[in-house]
Amino acid sequence: MAHADIDPTAPPRRRIGAVVLVQDPAGRILLVKPTYKPGWQLPGGGAHAGEPVAEAAERELAQETGLRLRISHFLALDQIPANPTTGTAEGFNIVCDGGTLTRSHAATATIPEPARTELEDLHWIPLGQLGEYARPYQERRIRAALHAQQRRESLPLLHHGTPIL
Repeated sequence: MAHADIDPTAPPRRRIGAVVLVQDPAGRILLVKPTYKPGWQLPGGGAHAGEPVAEAAERELAQETGLRLRISHFLALDQIPANPTTGTAEGFNIVCDGGTLTRSHAATATIPEPARTELEDLHWIPLGQLGEYARPYQERRIRAALHAQQRRESLPLLHHGTPIL
């Protein structure tokens, strides 16, 4: 869901975000820089009403980076409190496992023209520099997801009890 698609007069009661952790062969993390808030973050966004998380993650990743990946597992679930200052509803961000791309596939990541109003830049960030780019809560989310990925603790995304394959 594009940030601009949210109706400020009727925001959702609870948001479901689908973000994707993608790495290149050097172990760098793909981050995007939104135009509408400070800091860098994993590519992704809000799931539409009734949209399966895997589909939302795939759609958002493609819209923001041009990458087309099949998403079937997640690594972390991050509950985000409501923000009364901005009016943002509480929600959940599901960190999906985008895996490690080949060097040539990673090189194709670019911001498609329609997303340039919402995204300023994208960059492959070395893990040691993550704190220089991501806000503290984003860094903690990414590191928790990486830890789960390294321990092979990804969980299947289910839709009405059926694994996404």
